[in-house]
Amino acid sequence: MGEHGVRRFDLHSHSTFSDGSFSPEELIGRARAAGLAGIAVTDHDSLTQLSAVRAAAREAGFPVLAGLEVSAACAATGRKVHVLGFGLEATADGSGPLERMVAGTLRARCANTLWQAWTIARAMRSGSAGPCDALSAAGVAEPGLVDPAFTLDRVAEVCAAGTAAYKQHVMEALVHLPYTDASYQRVYRSIFKGSGIAVSDIGYPEAVDAVRAIREQGGVAVLAHPGQMNSWSIIPDLVDAGLEGIEAYHPDHGDADRERALAAAGEHGLFVTGGSDFHGRYGAPAGMGACTVDAEVAGPRVAGLFEREAGLR
Repeated sequence: MGEHGVRRFDLHSHSTFSDGSFSPEELIGRARAAGLAGIAVTDHDSLTQLSAVRAAAREAGFPVLAGLEVSAACAATGRKVHVLGFGLEATADGSGPLERMVAGTLRARCANTLWQAWTIARAMRSGSAGPCDALSAAGVAEPGLVDPAFTLDRVAEVCAAGTAAYKQHVMEALVHLPYTDASYQRVYRSIFKGSGIAVSDIGYPEAVDAVRAIREQGGVAVLAHPGQMNSWSIIPDLVDAGLEGIEAYHPDHGDADRERALAAAGEHGLFVTGGSDFHGRYGAPAGMGACTVDAEVAGPRVAGLFEREAGLR
């Protein structure tokens, strides 16, 4: 229960199943400590973890929406679009329309991340200089900041609990610093941005197709942080495809973004969500509940999602 008896939900977080540093059980513990009424665990591009998240929620006796965040794109704008999916179940053989879609993304992401890690490790061991000096000579980081014992095996150890390898796992194995540390940010930008040695990305499914796939597999689709990704122009097309909600409250949304999302919700009949996008030490928000949506604002459609969880596997 929040301040003055207001019930608050954090409906966007990530666990060790993708690119978060805390397990679902730890997220639940932090949500309880923050006085939240419920949370959503929305790991990237996978349904295989949903049963485990639900089991953790039932064991803890705490309201949790087991969902996912689908990485998508809009070909017309060239921008990435993220879509949250709720009320879903994995099939026994992974044959559902959404499962087939995200499986390709997950495979491509994992392969790309491992290539990035291999490229960094190769740079560290090139020439006659020591590992850190070699990496610094490649324009990646100052000597003494990166771990000279960095290897692909270390990356695999960091992401062992998850469904794929992410850049956050590479960074954890390389510098052992939280995302918010200034040195972390310098290394990250020098490696993965601009002319960095590990700049590489993958293709993503069309956002409209992602919404359709969520609906076809029996789920509810919510547009994630449209202000962060400037995905406003695609909203009408997503609504036509079956979009039902929009994330108005997010750490990267200022007042203008929030009001624009609320206006879009009113125009298109969408329900409103919000969350911290919490990744633990792998992200910026300080903790669960750093950004929330009040139960009254979320309304009966979000309440219905929590009720629906009881019957899902």
